[in-house]
Amino acid sequence: MRSYVILSLLALPLLTLGAPADTRSSTAAPGRATPTVTPSPAPGGSATPAPTTGGSATPLASATPAAVPTSGSQAATGSAAPPWTGLPVRTYASLKNRIPGDPVTIAFEGTQRSIVTTFVKIGWVRADPLSVRDDVRLAEATIKHGSYPTAPVSNLYLFGRREDFAVEHELRSVYSRDHARFWDTTRRDAKTGLDLFIGDASRDIAIKVLRTSKGLPKGTTHKIDGNLDQERTTIVNLMRQAGLVTAVVMEPGMGRTTNAENGGGDRFYTDGRVAVVVLNNG
Repeated sequence: MRSYVILSLLALPLLTLGAPADTRSSTAAPGRATPTVTPSPAPGGSATPAPTTGGSATPLASATPAAVPTSGSQAATGSAAPPWTGLPVRTYASLKNRIPGDPVTIAFEGTQRSIVTTFVKIGWVRADPLSVRDDVRLAEATIKHGSYPTAPVSNLYLFGRREDFAVEHELRSVYSRDHARFWDTTRRDAKTGLDLFIGDASRDIAIKVLRTSKGLPKGTTHKIDGNLDQERTTIVNLMRQAGLVTAVVMEPGMGRTTNAENGGGDRFYTDGRVAVVVLNNG
């Protein structure tokens, strides 16, 4: 996972000395509790290729069925038929080393513009691209525990490229936010006539120090909340409550897991499914 270069240079000494990370904001989704993930040994050195749909995705651990969006389980699937077979269901944190990243948990049928517009209507914004200028601004906000609502997100990869765009919702400061990345699949739903975008979504809860195998600090990145299904549910429910959704179709993803790890070393758990949201302004 790409760390923030300027942030590493300016804020690393502060973080290394134990600067406090923000806890959950009072604006967090009601009833959302911090998950407890059972530790397990770190994965081996060889990265497992990201699974694709249409095959049997192998979860990293067995899981108890997790809650799915209530709205999604009742979706009018007859009104949409996402072209799902063969799509990747897990991102890469590094293309060079093929390190698995966050799983695909959410997708949209619509245009890039309509997806961004829909997120704006529920209070989110489009994330700034990674750049030296924005890294400096992020570093300043980190040191001051300040606000940066459009802060860049680290790059993840699908289809051999980084995300096409990202959106986010800052909670309390630059340390905590909801965010999602999306890729255009170049596929179109034959029933709706809408383009299909797939993505990952998670909640950042802290900024952490990345270390080498010898324990030396090498950079920084955000730490995510392990409950990925809750983030998916939050997005779907907010959009449905705002009347922005025609249907939600649940498709197979990476498979259930209670204790997986992303490219930044954060543990996560999921029921392994993807909510495909059909927008009514697509």
